[in-house]
Amino acid sequence: RDRRSREGREAGGAMSEDSLYRIKHVWYNKKQVPILMQNLNGPCPLLAISNVLLLQGKITIHSDLAVIDFSHLIQLVGDFLVDSNPPHEDPSLQANQQQQIADAISVLPKLGRGLDVNVRFQKVTDFEYTDELSVFDMLGVTLRHGWLYDPQDTRTASVVKQMSYNELICMLVS
Repeated sequence: RDRRSREGREAGGAMSEDSLYRIKHVWYNKKQVPILMQNLNGPCPLLAISNVLLLQGKITIHSDLAVIDFSHLIQLVGDFLVDSNPPHEDPSLQANQQQQIADAISVLPKLGRGLDVNVRFQKVTDFEYTDELSVFDMLGVTLRHGWLYDPQDTRTASVVKQMSYNELICMLVS
């Protein structure tokens, strides 16, 4: 209870059970690594990103913490995003890069609630671009899906072609 209160105060936010994530230590590559546990049912891409970065050793959480607050987690991932994207050497590209970083940081809180993706069926890494997906790219985290059709099923392949999920649904409805 004491750690939870301290963590909440450090993060500067109101305390509620849904803003806290339990920390569990697991063995990974012959060392103990913290991972974050989901606090509510449903998708949480922020936890997925955080756990990838924790397992890769790119972000760390102090070993004596039992929980982490949502805002502290956003700060950790945001700091890594900035640190892993140093200013571009070309001054003409720096403004664009800084805007991309600012946009990605502004999207981070939305990733605590879910992720709207529009898959394409050709490859496991094929998605329609969204601001949310750019965060994965900027953090070096590869997002994959399993929505592929059997290429030997030529009938399905001829219908789906290069369509996205949303395009396919629109076609089916009309």
